Amino acid sequence: MTYLRHAEKSKGTVAGPTDLQIKVQADLPSEKRVLEILADLSDARRIQINRQGRGRSIVTFADRFDDSDEISARIQARNSASSPQKTAVCDTVARSKELGGITRAAQTAKANIKPQKSAASTRAVAALKKWPAATGNPPSVENRHPSELRLDDSYQRSTDNGASQALIRKIANGWDWRMCLPLVVSKRDDGSLWVIDGQHRLAAALLRGDIPFLPCVVGIYGSVADEAAMFVAMNRARKPMNRLDDFHAAIASGDSEAIEITRLITEAGFTVSRKTGSQSWVPGEVAFTSAIAKVLRKHGAKVCADALRTMQEAWPDEVLNAGASMFTALTKLAISPPDGFDPDRMFRALLRRNQREWASFLNETKSGGDERAAQLRQVLLMAYEEEPEVADAE
Repeated sequence: MTYLRHAEKSKGTVAGPTDLQIKVQADLPSEKRVLEILADLSDARRIQINRQGRGRSIVTFADRFDDSDEISARIQARNSASSPQKTAVCDTVARSKELGGITRAAQTAKANIKPQKSAASTRAVAALKKWPAATGNPPSVENRHPSELRLDDSYQRSTDNGASQALIRKIANGWDWRMCLPLVVSKRDDGSLWVIDGQHRLAAALLRGDIPFLPCVVGIYGSVADEAAMFVAMNRARKPMNRLDDFHAAIASGDSEAIEITRLITEAGFTVSRKTGSQSWVPGEVAFTSAIAKVLRKHGAKVCADALRTMQEAWPDEVLNAGASMFTALTKLAISPPDGFDPDRMFRALLRRNQREWASFLNETKSGGDERAAQLRQVLLMAYEEEPEVADAE
């Protein structure tokens, strides 16, 4: 049965059922429910009440001749042209079914609906809480050419390793703008831009050469130390940093222990490595900063300085393959030497073998750093005993 929804005068007569009649025909609980279902369907001029077994359903039809809504008319025409067998009228029917388990109309009346908490009211409640004051200044979001962006090696990770190079090539080869999250960038006093987070994306863009810009969140950090501290905070929150990345960032952020360790290393004639993989080490580099820190805290700077100087003098042009174990073994000897210990005799014993040969004594050792150092200490004492004493010159 199809009725005109709204009363329409035709030759002075009024056609169409009342809300009460629709309620009865569709077996609705109340006239108010009729209004609730149909109130927002402003296009609905015709209503069909279907009986399916014991169930009832209402479907509504837009008035084909109602051109009061020009936009709706254009949409109807476009849909009719693209899909002649499925018109906008049928689409309205599908969207507005309700009753007897059929989906409710797309928009329901606002009457009799309990007020819900709005975002504004939630914010008002949240504002009552005593939050700590926000730090820093709001950043700006900018698109910057890759050539404008710089990297500070004092705290940035080294990308001169196989894993980083593979990642850079992978990003470059499969560049996807949807994966290019904004880089975190510091703007310094001279206007230069320094990447805190996103160096692999920057390297990939530079490798390609055809990326016109990179999205950047540009902030003012005040100093290199502040940048380094932010770098550490961001990367520790996201994924673990290796110990040397952490160490170099600590230096840049002004960490006193890291600065002291760097001083001991450089005064001995070494430099601090940027790479944790032994295959990437080169002569003159120290990668065992954790071992130095441990001895420094417990026994002081002099013990560390003496051991580092001994190693530099014994193997100035060699990769320190057994660096951590050798350093700790030498400090153990200095802290608790055997009776009559002669440092010169020990030094001559060290010169008998290169770093690879000393490291070979640990090949079968599966235990941790302290036990490896203790074992190497025993080997050093055996070599010391085998080294002949030098008679004092008369």
